[in-house]
Amino acid sequence: MDLNNYDDLRPYEGEEIPAAIERLLKKDTTFRMMQFVYPDLEKEEITEMLRSVRTTEDFQIEVSAPAFKVVAQTTTNGLTFSNMDSIEKGVPYLFLSNHRDIILDSALLNVSLLEKGFETTQIAIGDNLLKNEIIEDIVRLNKSFIVHRNAAPKELLMLSRRLSNYIRKTITQDGTSVWIAHKEGRSKDGDDRTASGLIKMLQASSDQSFEDGLGELNIIPTVVSYEYDPCDIFKANELLMIKEHGEYQKQDGEDYRSALKGITGHKGRVNIALGNVLNRRLDFIKTIENKNEKVRVLSNLIDQEMHLLYRLWPTNYIAYDILTGENTYSHEYTRIQRITFNNYLRGRTLKLALTKKKLLKNEGFTKQVREVMLKMYANPVINKRRAEQEK
Repeated sequence: MDLNNYDDLRPYEGEEIPAAIERLLKKDTTFRMMQFVYPDLEKEEITEMLRSVRTTEDFQIEVSAPAFKVVAQTTTNGLTFSNMDSIEKGVPYLFLSNHRDIILDSALLNVSLLEKGFETTQIAIGDNLLKNEIIEDIVRLNKSFIVHRNAAPKELLMLSRRLSNYIRKTITQDGTSVWIAHKEGRSKDGDDRTASGLIKMLQASSDQSFEDGLGELNIIPTVVSYEYDPCDIFKANELLMIKEHGEYQKQDGEDYRSALKGITGHKGRVNIALGNVLNRRLDFIKTIENKNEKVRVLSNLIDQEMHLLYRLWPTNYIAYDILTGENTYSHEYTRIQRITFNNYLRGRTLKLALTKKKLLKNEGFTKQVREVMLKMYANPVINKRRAEQEK
């Protein structure tokens, strides 16, 4: 494998872009999606708009950003952005983000960056989502690069090294920012933790010291906080199946359905918060000699900052108080908000119970569902309390 050949993972470029546009124009799905964003445009006007796209930046500005702006306006009660002064225009960053939603985590960040006059990021996306040609064309037009996950162990090692090379090149040579989740897969239980393997992957492409190799990537912790998670019921189901059977096998198309629900479902308020570039944190670990210990300490430091950055909503505080049987955060919400969230939990719990009739023989199933959902919303509070104590 050529570790410097990125043709099958990078975003489209050059003549690949009009070729991909022409493939999309042959699909009725393309026009249905575009008319959601531009309901007043006729098919001919949509065709003309898409054919005017010459770069991935054009595609983001003309197509995807307006689309996700509509999503934010129609499915949230407001999108806010915290600590924008952490970044400078013209400086490429590695936005290392917690991961709650398959599509929106990175999409809403890019919408926010565009609105503030910053350039958008390239986006890491798992190959498990590329189920057909139209999805691959859209994501690679949208400045996404592909993280290959399904391969034999030896090949995965090479793919990981090549991915590391690509990310470093994109940031340090091309001057383009990158978004990547801090671990593989979404956080199912609301407990955000950075994978040590990701830190090792990012450093693998450098021949400098551990600290200097990561330092030139300008890593900045990024946190997205949803008041309501549209996919919470799917995540609860997965966690319960793992508890019941020791594993969970996804059905065909499940990731696609989750992505669609994440986009169209109600999210309440959403906040994106940026931390500080990690370079000072990297100085802190220079005295540690063992590399694995460096990785462990750095991962914990990233997690601590993410937990402190997390914007807590009434849903989080209510879940914590219900779970603990206390009223620690009763000042953070109203009685009406608590009743509303309780009714929301009841509805989600019953819906999952009805779809899993064969498990109803398991006494207390609905109670288990409720507890999983409560922990999902309460864990950010638990993590933030611990981070504040350790600060």
